[in-house]
Formats: sequence, structure tokens, C-alpha cells
Amino acid sequence: MERNNSTPARVYFIAMAAFWLIFGLVTAFYPALMDMFQTETGISAVTEYSNHIWRHDGFDILSISVLLFALSREHASRNLLTAAATVALLVTMAIIYSLVTTPYWSIFFLVPGLSCLAFAVWGFVLAARTK
Repeated sequence: MERNNSTPARVYFIAMAAFWLIFGLVTAFYPALMDMFQTETGISAVTEYSNHIWRHDGFDILSISVLLFALSREHASRNLLTAAATVALLVTMAIIYSLVTTPYWSIFFLVPGLSCLAFAVWGFVLAARTK
């Protein structure tokens, strides 16, 4: 099977993996840094349990990053690209939902939300162009 070593799909998978690697490392090993995305209400609601959840989420994010790095070495099908784009869209939806329905997130939380939306759009475009 031919690898897609220089294709747009490979760049897409690596870029998304690198983006989420950063967030995964931060949330797994230094969750306090995520306070930059929270309001004062969110920061004052921090407990040892919420830090535990951040750490757990960090490892979840790292696992997705590992999968994306592995996918970057494989032939990119329409289904794989659509799946990756859907993952990014679901994260976008979760961020927007949390931002709108809770008092915990600052408008700065839109930065990762819009970044994930960009990965979703990019992935769906690549999928549509894939035979």
C-alpha cells in the first residue's frame, strides 16, 4: 500500500495531532494552565476532583493525538478523513455548548473551539476531494 508521505491528508493529520498534543500535555500534566480559558467563576470552582478530570481528559486527548499521528502514516481514505473531521466537529460542539450554557468559560475558549472548527472544515473538504 502506498503511503501518503507528502499529501495534504498527511499534513492534516499531523497538524491536528500536534495541536491536540499540546492541549493533551497541558491538561494531563499542568491543568492549572487551563485557567486561562476560564472565568473567575470557573477558576473559583476548581477542586481536586476537577483537576483529576482535567488530567484524565489530557490522557484522552493524547490518545487521539497518537491515533492521528498513526493515521498520518497510512493511506488516507474518505472514511478516515470524514471520521477525523467529525471528531474535530464534536469537540467544537462541546466547546460551544459549554461556553453558552455555563458561567465557567471565558470568550478566550473560542480560540480552541474555532481551531477545532477549522480542522473539521479542512477534514471534510479533504474527504470530499478524496476518491
